[in-house]
Amino acid sequence: MHPDHGPRSGDYIPGDRHQAHGWQQRVRLIRVPATRAIGFGTMLAIAISYDHNQSIGWAILHGLLSWFFVIYAALFY
Repeated sequence: MHPDHGPRSGDYIPGDRHQAHGWQQRVRLIRVPATRAIGFGTMLAIAISYDHNQSIGWAILHGLLSWFFVIYAALFY
């Protein structure tokens, strides 16, 4: 234990194994790789939709449709 910061990753906090709670067990640092929150197809669909309709609502809806809307816009706009 580190008095100024509390337990760090990998530190063992003593306690009875059967009565141990989450904070009394081994502290682990979980690393999850960063992923894109919005894909390229979604951004493209939003841009095309907003440019064509000038509506944020339609842009959000078309962003949810992503590549389906992009292909539709390429064929029919």
